[in-house]
Amino acid sequence: MSSSTSENGSFASLSSCMSASRILLLKGKQKKDDVLKALVRRIAAEEKFGSEADLEWGIMHREELMSTGIGKNIAVPHASIGNCEEACVALAVCPDGVPDYQGLDSQMVKLVFMIVTPPESAGIRLKILAAIGGLFSDGRLKAACLASADPEKCLTIIQRAE
Repeated sequence: MSSSTSENGSFASLSSCMSASRILLLKGKQKKDDVLKALVRRIAAEEKFGSEADLEWGIMHREELMSTGIGKNIAVPHASIGNCEEACVALAVCPDGVPDYQGLDSQMVKLVFMIVTPPESAGIRLKILAAIGGLFSDGRLKAACLASADPEKCLTIIQRAE
């Protein structure tokens, strides 16, 4: 059983797909490619979500098709990776923003949720996207994450909001 799914294989929660080790707190203005590559490296280091080369290709290819900036300062780059064992979410918290990330509403992206799933997990990927949209819709959780001093605290904030 995957840590990101319940016993029947359905999506459990956003935080169940995350870990504090996959939360990056990045100070200063960031560049989109640098943020994406930092998240890819962090995910690849765990060796159960695909190789760094596969992850980078999948994420960058998806970004070339259309920006994953969904608005309200949030981006959700995502990819399905063939040798990925389970759903994974990494988060880059960028309080000073990522000016070159093209969001739907032209607002600067400040939270980048990278979602990696096995190819057969399209339903789980959609549930993760919905969870992010629902949890971060009113802005209070986003503000709390942006003010977070460390990855453990950020993850706890998300867990409490669920």
